[in-house]
Amino acid sequence: MPAHAPFQSENGVKSTKPSTAEHDSRWLRNLMELSILFVMAVIMLRGFFLEGYLISTGSMAPGLLGLHKQIACPSCQHSFAFGVTFDESVDDADAGINLSDRYATCPNCGQANINVSSTPTNHGDQLLVHKGVFELRRPRRWETVVFRNPTSPGEAYLKRVVGLPGESLQVIDGDLFIEGSVARKDYQTQKDMRIEVFDMAHLVPTDEWEIPWKTSGRWQLLDRKLTCANVAATESGNAAVDWLQLRNWRWSGGNHYSEVPLQGESVEADWQNCQEEMESRPLSWVTRLEFDRERMVLRLRGVMPYQMQRDLVLWADSNAFRQAVYRLAALSHLSPVTDRYGYNSLVSSPEFPVHDLMVEADIEWSQPPTAVVLQVPVGSEIFRVELHLKKGIARLLADGAAQPVRESRLNLSTTTDSNNVSGRLKIEVSNFDRRVLLVVNGVPLFEPLDVGFRDTDALQARPSIETFGLDGGDGAAQRTAEFVNRQNRWALGIAGGEATVESLRLYRDVHYTPGRRANGVDSPYRVSENTYFVQGDNSPVSSDSRSWPNPEVPHKLLVGKPFVVHLPSKPGKVMIGGFQLPIRIPDFGRIRYIR
Repeated sequence: MPAHAPFQSENGVKSTKPSTAEHDSRWLRNLMELSILFVMAVIMLRGFFLEGYLISTGSMAPGLLGLHKQIACPSCQHSFAFGVTFDESVDDADAGINLSDRYATCPNCGQANINVSSTPTNHGDQLLVHKGVFELRRPRRWETVVFRNPTSPGEAYLKRVVGLPGESLQVIDGDLFIEGSVARKDYQTQKDMRIEVFDMAHLVPTDEWEIPWKTSGRWQLLDRKLTCANVAATESGNAAVDWLQLRNWRWSGGNHYSEVPLQGESVEADWQNCQEEMESRPLSWVTRLEFDRERMVLRLRGVMPYQMQRDLVLWADSNAFRQAVYRLAALSHLSPVTDRYGYNSLVSSPEFPVHDLMVEADIEWSQPPTAVVLQVPVGSEIFRVELHLKKGIARLLADGAAQPVRESRLNLSTTTDSNNVSGRLKIEVSNFDRRVLLVVNGVPLFEPLDVGFRDTDALQARPSIETFGLDGGDGAAQRTAEFVNRQNRWALGIAGGEATVESLRLYRDVHYTPGRRANGVDSPYRVSENTYFVQGDNSPVSSDSRSWPNPEVPHKLLVGKPFVVHLPSKPGKVMIGGFQLPIRIPDFGRIRYIR
């Protein structure tokens, strides 16, 4: 008997084509067989090669998220993650349990007291982990790994490897030192670890807020873009540089100190009046204000709230005291960039000033500038990056030097058109780990310049401030001013022609805090053979090798390398029979590869 009953085709030739029912049946059988093979393959992969893990805490945020809420800032519309669960490094037992009275702070514009009580909670990132990779090779520095908790092997942890077997390491002033030298990152690792501080795409439309870049000369801020108006070069072909200077403006809060001098015979009486008023009534502002009689200065911790300024001016009798209050209020908004995390708003922790910053700018023009120039501070030195667009040359000059320490050709096809008139480029420049790195249109132009320590930047002389509000008193305001001035040496300039900065972002590196100072902080720590020293990117709230009684992770406890965030979800709602029910819906924007 034939497998299929023959039928007559239109041209009279017999065919063995199966019937529609038989075709569908075969298709279903094939589909079932393929499905079984797929399920078996998945089981095999999960059993031997791949495994899924769900992140519950925020020790690797904001790159990899634990249980969190996604917040849209009502002032600047910046979207950021707000953590609601933390590991045992956080002493606040209520963190992540009762959110009814919890508030977030925007890491972009600084808007505080954002009510998150009605915002639904998102699951943490789900990771797909390649389990066998570390059987074939050893983990590299800065690589993210999943491993079994040495004290509780039933628990899986996610951290970044920073110390390799046999190395001596120490965390000093936020940086990692290996065998006494700064451990440096390449461009891709910097991008993986950088944390956004400010994005010009998210501005606050109010006069009460200021952009953290000081404009001068031809620069103007229009429609969320910074424009440098057209100007002709001089007869010599040179043109003055118009600068955008970093000036980190803080909206509220902070532990930094600022002070102004008080002069006049009546200032003592004015201060006495203010003290009496502050002690006799409940105040809507809480901060620290003090009068140093020996030095005759008025000192403040954090940003002066407007209500405080208004009250002090009202209580004072002399114009000298009022003017001092106005100056102090303005000065108090200038703060160093610190290691703040919008993710950590539930947790109170010290703020540390950061040294390692990255500027990313998209620049376009219709008449090419003579040069695009950047100032990059490293310690007490200032390096200068010059992009000569018409000449097609990029140069890096050391502090005060006439000859470049690095030089490269610019690919003109990526910066200007054939008429050498209009063009655009993307610049990324950083000083992470005392390394000057320049990238144009995604391509590093020359070898990074690694900067050593001068005498004034000697390791033992580097400032180490747990928090600006540690003790206050003499020197607190001066330390704040020193950090502010160092960071303010970052600048982006345009010489000649015209240009528009379409986007401008500021990032910082991960700043490693002392933690509980158990290992590798107050003194170097030697990593044993076949073990690793690990730390979290969210350093203020990460329980890791800095704090563990046994800081080392043996190689045998490594599970594998996470390589993709998969199957993420976010909360949603659906109406059924007139009732609103919560559901989980895919969040495709969080799917990404982990390097």
